[in-house]
Amino acid sequence: MLPTEKEKLNSILNEIIKLGLTTLTMNQFILEPLENCDTCTLNEIEKLPKKERYDSIDKIDNLIINVFALYTPEARDLRELVAFLKITNEFDRIANSCNSFIRDFPKALTDEVDKNFILEYALPLQKSSVNALTHALKLLELDDKKTVDEHYKLVVVEESKNDDLYKIIEKSLLKKINNDMHLSKDYQDIMAALRRLEKIADRALSIANLMHYAKVGGEITKI
Repeated sequence: MLPTEKEKLNSILNEIIKLGLTTLTMNQFILEPLENCDTCTLNEIEKLPKKERYDSIDKIDNLIINVFALYTPEARDLRELVAFLKITNEFDRIANSCNSFIRDFPKALTDEVDKNFILEYALPLQKSSVNALTHALKLLELDDKKTVDEHYKLVVVEESKNDDLYKIIEKSLLKKINNDMHLSKDYQDIMAALRRLEKIADRALSIANLMHYAKVGGEITKI
């Protein structure tokens, strides 16, 4: 690999990591109010503006296209570049899910709903999302295949846990709706907001699948 090509690849990786850390920080900010049972402060979380996000994604995509145009990446580098093109979209979807949750969840928690009951489930759901995303981001910088496998498996475990938690929440909220029909819209809105957190873990697994493919090879697993 030419030094210039290596420099370009490192630049792309750094931009991807920067974008990923931004989405991780947003999720950590969401976690804090849930831990403190203070959902009002969710409205104070600074959202990542679409223009800033799209500018970052465009910059990464243009850097990747530049490498394709000027160089001939080796097999592993080529896999990483293909993965990066897809990963920027996953980070964008995570940011959209975060923004939607920040906007919708406080509105859905009206005075009549059982807030403690909701937060009891929302907290572990978001913890598993943060854990899944944290391990997925670590895969960006890893090279050792054994370590890559270890972190990939941790993402799979956290996403599975997240999925199971959401199914429990969904079942519990449906019971709440049956018992309190006049609150059905409130609980449906809460369920839709919590679904955003579940989607974050899904996106983290997509990133992990892509990076496992890039580092280890094989086929990209679809979810």
